[in-house]
Parts: sequence; C-alpha cells; structure tokens
Amino acid sequence: MSKVLLMSLGSRGDMEPFLAKGEELIEEGHEVAFCMPAQFESLAKQVSPSFYPMTADFLALMDDPEVKKITGQIGSGWSRLKTILKLLRSTKPIQQQLIRDQKTADDAFKPDSIIYHIKCVYPVIAALRYNRNVALLSPVPCLLYVVDDEPAIGFGRPKSPWWNRMTYSISNYALINQAILGYGNPVLKEWNEKPLEKKELKSFLLEKLPVEFAISQELFPRPKNWPQHVVVTKFRERNKTKQWEPSDQLLTFLEKHPNPLYIGFGSMINGNPREVGRIIIETCSELEQPVLINTSWGGIELDDQLPDHVFVVSDIPYDWLFGKVRAVVHHGGSGTTHSALRFQKKQLIIPHIADQYLWNRLIHKAGYGPIGFPIKKFNKERFKKGLQNLVR
Repeated sequence: MSKVLLMSLGSRGDMEPFLAKGEELIEEGHEVAFCMPAQFESLAKQVSPSFYPMTADFLALMDDPEVKKITGQIGSGWSRLKTILKLLRSTKPIQQQLIRDQKTADDAFKPDSIIYHIKCVYPVIAALRYNRNVALLSPVPCLLYVVDDEPAIGFGRPKSPWWNRMTYSISNYALINQAILGYGNPVLKEWNEKPLEKKELKSFLLEKLPVEFAISQELFPRPKNWPQHVVVTKFRERNKTKQWEPSDQLLTFLEKHPNPLYIGFGSMINGNPREVGRIIIETCSELEQPVLINTSWGGIELDDQLPDHVFVVSDIPYDWLFGKVRAVVHHGGSGTTHSALRFQKKQLIIPHIADQYLWNRLIHKAGYGPIGFPIKKFNKERFKKGLQNLVR
C-alpha cells in the first residue's frame, strides 16, 4: 500500500476525474488524500477524509467581472486578450499562495507519489527540487504533446500541420515561463531553494514526466508519435448516485415526459443569460420537446413560471440522468461530454472557452451530434436548427 496525494485546481469538472482516480486507488488498497480549492472539501470527503485546502480565492475569481468577460466570451477577442494579460499580473499573489498551499499538503501528508492537474505548479517543483515522484493526470488532450491535426488548447480551429505543431511550442513556452517560472521561482526564493531553469523544465515536462490523458480513445486515439511515458486511458467517472436520491417531482416529470432533452452549461456564463433562457424555452415549446434545464452557475436564467414540459434540476448525477434523456445540450466540458458518450447519447455542444471547442469537433467527427456554435453566436435561429439536427 502506498500514500497518494491527488492535487487538482479549477472548477467542479476538474475535480471529478481526480475523485474517481482516488476511488480506484482506495479500492486497490492505497491511502489517498486530496488537495483542492477549499470550496470542494465536502465533495472530496465523500471519497477520503484526508483533505488539504488551497486558498478559496482562486475559485472566487470566477465571480470577478473581468473573469466573466473571458468565460462568457463577452467583448471582442482583443479586449479579452488584454483582460487575460491583466489577470496574469493581478492574480500573481493568489497563484503563489496556491503553490504554498500545495507544499503544505505535501509536507503534512508525506505521500509516496503526487498525481496532479496541469494547473498545479508545486508538483513540478517537488519533482525537480525535492526528488518527489509525480505524475500528470489530464481530462483534456492537446496539452504539452504535439497533435498534428489539432492545435494546442486555446488556439482555435485546426489549420495546417505546421501551424498546429507551432501552437504547442507557444503554449509550452507560456506554461514554462509564466506559470512555472513566473509564479514558482519567487516562492522558491522564499524557501531558499535554487530557482528552476527553462532547460530543465522543458526536459522534465516533455521527456520524463509520466502523463495520463484520461479521455475516451473513441474520441481521441493516442497519436503514434507520442513518447511511451504518455498514455491515453479512459475517462474516469465515480458513482455519484450513492449519496443522491431523485425527488418525487423529478420522477413524476420523467414519468409524464419520458425521453426529455437535457440542457445545461455547467460553470459557464454568458453575456445575456436571460435571453438564452427565453430562447431555450420558446424553441423547446415550438418543437414540442420536453426538457430538463440546469441553470448551474447562471449561464441560463429562467422565469419563475415555466411550462409544464420544462423541469429545472441542479447538482444531479449524470450517471443517473443521462440514461433517461433523449439527447444532451451542453457547454462541452470534458466531464459532460464523456458522461453523455458513456450512454451513447447525441450531443449538441455550445462551446464557451478552451477545450470545449475541441470536444465540439471530436463529438461531431465521431458521429454523436451536429457541429455546435459558440455561445457568442447564440440566437434562436441557430439554436432551433441545432436542436432539429440533434433530435431528427
């Protein structure tokens, strides 16, 4: 038996693969602890009592109006880029506190190994300065390692193989120089440790670091040119129904309206959530399509009075729900994409940011749904056409 510290940073979707991995490790007899934003303590303790919090300030950034401009695709591309650059500077104290919190967890739990999310900087420091055993777990591909027909996450649509390959050099440069050196070296100075260097970081990340992409090989077969220490396995999803029961109202709705749509945008928001909600209700009414809607973090706003073919849900386990729906309309997060795929459901993805555009392409390419459109282009005509193509 070994001690494993699982370390993840981001929204709920970034936590779930690590929680599922933790369940697997516990079943195998290992001792597991989690290091995650403080907001996820109760969630993580459903799997293991050992929890070490990172500052809540990181996740609180999601409510910052400047961050909402990015996640909601509000404003021009140039204005959002300027906002990103501004945030990289202004959030430096939070990023450095995250590194300190991650080291606190490591020092307290004393694990034999650390499995971490790419947003976490400390595990790289731990490997290179403290000789720790670390591995990267990612629910998203197109990071670090070149994929000829897809650019690195965040670089838009695929173009020529030359350009696609170039984006990985740019992305890795930003990861090394901004996230690891920019945030990490000042903290290493506090700890009286030797600063990290670009050359050793590049060698470690691309030649030595064990990496598992926990994603469906049906959607993303492993590229043949990847090194042997980089693997594509499967999407990890824990059984979330063990501590959840459906309400009588939900069961009554499903009995009256079998095979409804599911629509939800997870932690994503947009510039006009009330208009988005109005269009969803009108379109589903016109198509006589019953629908379950998850308003989530505010990406969809609804009136208090709703038609009887509409039911609002929240925090509902997809492994319970998706076997009971006709199709899924969502933002394109890796977790929702794979949960719907598990039940072979058609999907319409309305991407907001980052890897969601990739999943939109991969789901369409695999034949699981029509190509979606960005949330910035959401209107009734596009949405109605998308639904018609989805359910035909």
